[in-house]
Amino acid sequence: MLVTFTWIDLGIVVAAALFTALILLMATSKIQRGNVSQQERAALPVAGQTLSFDFDLSGQLLFTNEAGATLLDELEIPDPDWAQFRAMFLDRFPDLPGGIVASDKPRLSTHMPCSCADPMELELEQHASGLSINLRNRGFDALRHSANLHRTLASLPNLDLIRTVCEQAPFPIWQSFSDGSIGWSNGRYQSLDTHVVRQNGVKGRPLFILPDSLADAGKPVRVSLKDIEHNRTYWFDVSREKFETGHLNFAVDIHAVVNAESAQRNFVQTLAKTFAHLAIGLAIFDRNRQLVLFNPSLIDLTELRPDYLTARPNLFSFFDQLRDNHVMPEPKNYASWRERIADVISAACDDNFNETWHLPNGLTYRVTGRPHPDGAIAFLFEDISAEISLTRRFRGEADITRSALDALEDSLAIFNQAGFLQLSNRAMGRFFDPRKPSPLEKMNIREVTYLWQEQFQPSPAWGEIRDFITGNAERETWSTQLRHVDGDRFDLQVSPLVSGATLVTFRYALAKQGKGLETTSKSKRSSTVAA
Repeated sequence: MLVTFTWIDLGIVVAAALFTALILLMATSKIQRGNVSQQERAALPVAGQTLSFDFDLSGQLLFTNEAGATLLDELEIPDPDWAQFRAMFLDRFPDLPGGIVASDKPRLSTHMPCSCADPMELELEQHASGLSINLRNRGFDALRHSANLHRTLASLPNLDLIRTVCEQAPFPIWQSFSDGSIGWSNGRYQSLDTHVVRQNGVKGRPLFILPDSLADAGKPVRVSLKDIEHNRTYWFDVSREKFETGHLNFAVDIHAVVNAESAQRNFVQTLAKTFAHLAIGLAIFDRNRQLVLFNPSLIDLTELRPDYLTARPNLFSFFDQLRDNHVMPEPKNYASWRERIADVISAACDDNFNETWHLPNGLTYRVTGRPHPDGAIAFLFEDISAEISLTRRFRGEADITRSALDALEDSLAIFNQAGFLQLSNRAMGRFFDPRKPSPLEKMNIREVTYLWQEQFQPSPAWGEIRDFITGNAERETWSTQLRHVDGDRFDLQVSPLVSGATLVTFRYALAKQGKGLETTSKSKRSSTVAA
């Protein structure tokens, strides 16, 4: 199994390892420099020497050889019981049994020291009458300054380096005892202890008040440290390791992390308040496709229960529930339903999902999928039923209007303010050349009048029409009479409409008489074209 360490975890582990090495290497450093006391030197037998001790079932020392007796005399404990003997060697051999138990068959075990620099090993034999101990050289130290021992000691970290690392560590490290008192502490802890003013103003008490739930070598616990004088709160992740009769504690500063989390919460709350007033339903799914944010409009549009949404359903479950509530089109083939949802997710991730759902209840939703940072996906649900209804009604009215215009015998053409043909009826088609089909709606007044001129005899009316439609002069309805190339006469009428539009009407003239083509004044609003 792979384990991922953050810089915080790594810092705690390194600090714990270095501090433990500091304690263990203090004796080693003495060996390297030759600064070994007489009692410590007695515990290092010369080559081939064995220290033997025998204890009875009650723990009393029964026998020791000459080398063992010398050791006990120099340590000033000439007649120790098993408890004293075990306490003397427990730091070097931590797995020594706590008591002596009789054994019918002798049981032999070998105990290796904690430190690789310790040249001794301990052989323990339990038998029917008690316990026997043999403390002997491990063999690689047959010569006190042998190459093997030199290589072993030379590979160990420098004691000054370890002390400097612990003191200069950028996070507090301290030793605490079972009674709550504080032992050793590094520079960062002492600096905080000096500058931070506690709530009760008492110095000397522990700087950090740790909860009882902080287990040995367990998950770090977040602890706050309030500085009353400076009105500031420090945040730390505190972890501990069991050490001797107490613990080693490590506090990593997470003030920046807490501030970032607070800013993120405030940002999410601000977004939630903003989204709460939107009429569009919003559902945001994280990179694991779990629902992380939604607004009240989503409940109104989808009829999904609030308790269901707050349970953070996944994306597939969310769409399944929409289908069950008839809030999305029923799939034609249920077997391909999962593939359909997978396609929806894929399209949303590519910012390419936009569908219109016509629901059985008559409503119409526009559903849009948008990708978000860190693999998240947002779905927007918008009720466009009114928009669709208005569009349909507008299209219906437009179709009715066009049908009504097509039913008229008069030829009609409507131009917008920019001079482009906007609408014409079927009767107007007689004045356009069918051999030159083109989209009429894209033609301007100049192009249209050129086509009309080909159908009628010369007249100044075409220039007047262009000026009327595109000019800024006063607009009043006027009319004139034109003669078609086939001899028919038409009454031409130009009328202003709202929004700057213009209506041009061609109507068969009732009177087909006159000798010339004359245009009346615009004030009379009529004109006669002579034959």
